[in-house]
Formats: sequence, C-alpha cells, structure tokens
Amino acid sequence: TMWPLYLCVLIFLFCVSSSSSSSCPPVNPQPDVDPWTMRLPSAGFGGIDKESVDGFSDVFLYSPQRSFKIGGRLNWGATLVFFGESNDDSSNVLDKHDTGRELQVALYDQDRINQGCACNASCTQPGAHSCGSGNNFLGWDPVQGGNVCDEGAAVLSYSQVGDALQFVVQPYQWNGDWDNGCSCTQRTCPYAPEPVDLHLTIELRFVEENIVEVMTQVQSFENYDHAVSGQEFPCLYVSFGQFGPDLNVLLDSSGKKIAFDTNNGQVGVTFFNSTNAWTAWQDQNMDYGVGFVSDQGITSWVGTQGPPGPGYFHYVRPLNNFSVKGNGAMIRGLSYLILGNYNTVEGLYTQYVTHRPPFGSLDVPAQGSTTYYTSSSGIRVEGWALASQPGTFITVEIDGKALAYLPLNMSRPDVCSVYPGYSGCPLLVGFDGVVPTNGLDTTCPHLLTVYASSKLNIASRLGDRLIVPH
Repeated sequence: TMWPLYLCVLIFLFCVSSSSSSSCPPVNPQPDVDPWTMRLPSAGFGGIDKESVDGFSDVFLYSPQRSFKIGGRLNWGATLVFFGESNDDSSNVLDKHDTGRELQVALYDQDRINQGCACNASCTQPGAHSCGSGNNFLGWDPVQGGNVCDEGAAVLSYSQVGDALQFVVQPYQWNGDWDNGCSCTQRTCPYAPEPVDLHLTIELRFVEENIVEVMTQVQSFENYDHAVSGQEFPCLYVSFGQFGPDLNVLLDSSGKKIAFDTNNGQVGVTFFNSTNAWTAWQDQNMDYGVGFVSDQGITSWVGTQGPPGPGYFHYVRPLNNFSVKGNGAMIRGLSYLILGNYNTVEGLYTQYVTHRPPFGSLDVPAQGSTTYYTSSSGIRVEGWALASQPGTFITVEIDGKALAYLPLNMSRPDVCSVYPGYSGCPLLVGFDGVVPTNGLDTTCPHLLTVYASSKLNIASRLGDRLIVPH
C-alpha cells in the first residue's frame, strides 16, 4: 500500500515548513503616530500657576528652570499677555493693552469682510454695499481676545497636556452687528457678545529655556466655508513701553531694520521679505526683545506701527492666506517665540528651530495591513510630508536597507487645507512610487519603513508596514 509512504511525505513537508518558518526573524511594525506630534522635543516642564494680575486672572507656564514664564489671560480668551523673566514684570515683551492686541488669533473672510455686504457674502462683488472700512465695521471676524467692546472671549478650559499648557477658547465676533440684515445699524457698547461656532486651541510648550512653541488649532462647526483670506494665525503685538520695554525696532532675519512711515499721525504699514522664516522686535538699544518664527517657513511678512500717542503699537505677522472651512474641519499651525536680543534669537533659531523634523503620513499601504508581493511586483507607497523648509525627501527601507528615494511631487490640497502655508503646499507635498522587490528573500516576511528627512538629514518615521512574499 502507498499510505505509509504518503504519510512520510506529509511529515517531511511539515518539518521543512516549520524549520523554514522558525528561522525567520520576527517582524513587528510599530503603530503610526499622529503627524502633528512629530515636533521638536520638549525641554521639560516647569509648572503651571494661576495668578491675579491687575485684576485679571492669568495662567502661566514656567520654563524648566523657572527662569522664564509665558501666560494667557482667562478674561481675554487666553490671549498671551506675558513672556519674560519669571521674577521681573518689566521684562514682558508682549502687549496687553486691550482685547484686540497681545499674541492671538483673528480670522477673516474677504467675501464677508465688512458689515453691509457680509450678510450675503458679496463684499468682493462689484458695487457691493459696505458700511465702512474701519475696525468698527468689520464683517465676519472671530477674535480670540474678544469684541470691540473689550468683552473677553470665553475660555472653555485650560489644562496641562504633557509638558504643555493648553487653552480651549470660543472666540467672539469682533463686531456683533456684522450680519445685521445687511443694515449699517450698530448697538452701543456694552452689549451681549456673539460667540462664533468654532473652537480655538492654543498649546504652549518650552523647547528650550527661552524658546516657546505656540501651537494654534481652529475647528469650525459652522455649516459653510469661508473665502481664502489673509489670516492672523497668529499675530504678534509687542510691548510698547506701557507694561514693559518699548520694542520699537523691527528687524528681518538678516538684521536689517524695517522702516515705517508714521508721519502726520498715520499708522505705518510695511510688507517685507525675510531671508529666513522669522523676524524680531527689539528695543532702541538692540539689546532686548523677542523673535517670532513661522514654523511653516513663511518668509513674507507685514509689520505695522502706530504713531506716537494714544494709538502707539507694534505689530507683525507672517502672510498666511487660507480658507476656514466648516462642518468640523480643522486648521493647524505652529509658531515660536524666542526671548533675547537679535544675536540670541539668531543663534537659538539656528541651534534649535532649524532642527525641527518633517512630519507626515504613510497612507498606502494602510496602517495595520499586510501587503503581499512577488519578486517582480514591487510595492506601491503613497503619502505626504511637510517641513519648515524645502528640500524634504522620502526614504523607503526594507529591513533597514534603503531601497528607494522618492521626491515630494504630488498635489495634496486635503493636507494643505489642514496645514496651510507650509513649504510646497499644495502642489509638492505628496509622494507616490513603487519600491522594487527583486532580490528580496521570498521565504520570510519583511518590514517596510518610510522616513521623511529634512535637508539637514533630520528624519521622522512616517510608518512601518508588514510585507509578505506571495
């Protein structure tokens, strides 16, 4: 009979298969992480204190050594009203004059930019009816600090999140009569503020003893989208001598002074380009101030300075144009504040901020999936990456060996609507390519890993995937 011979063959094949399987090294793909957590490491946590200051409630985050602190005002939508030395109130570099200044977020819609035409989103149409162009007649304009009547926006919560201090805020419309039936009628202050159906999240984190990372996030629950517009995301008003030093000198990243024309009592406005994505306000002696860095890598800025007198102020922001979309859509951005004179700001920017890693996602193959391949099929990888500076590239490794390098040459408007202003957006942030599999061992599973690397060769792991020969 053939039965004993058949049984022996089965036992032999099982033993060979078991021997081959047991000789394969283990493959353990790590879970993906939220791309937004791929940032500079924390310098540590110095504590959070709530204090009464000038009759207001301010919450402060301290640097790891407690040498410096940064604080938001609960009465004014958690706008940032202090950044300076912990034991010296006169070192504060931030303006805290009223609800419209400080470091804060304000949003706009060009189709609804003024009262009178904001009601039907016609402000960019020929012959649109506008009640005026001054601040009192602004249209749709959620302001973190509050409204024109100096009524501070609502802070929904504040808490410690890891090493960060987080605020969640519901902004108010600056002009509560912005959509008053296309009428130009306005109420007299004070009146009941108009909360906007969106949430603003601010997170503060020290990445060095005198460098603060400022995370800003907007999530709109309105049922309509807004036109692409120049946004204050965020804007920076610095001390003008009332609550701290007069930081009246604006420098670009090369140290060049930015000129303002404030003759005849007018507000001076200057648009300028900075070699790198930062600028700095300094005092007249150029020995103290604050640097303001755009993580998006934006080098186009606008600075504004009020004339001497009651309207005196100093303001700057990067030019970041984007649409605020409704129905739960989210927008995220990062900035950095660096305390010190110009040389300190420049040195710390170079030493720390330029080493910020890229961030992104591996979309294909999907997380948790197993991809089967043959020696001639190849494996498709697809995803996206963003960075503060151009020059980011994608490396695909299998079992630790680089097998492909992919450029960022694909359009990803979905990504750039969440992270507007980053280098390459929206046309050059995606990658899509096929990784060759010829030459791979065909008996064991393998680990495919995708990295995004900056031009300084600082890498972030976008994802691990299990691949198996078919």
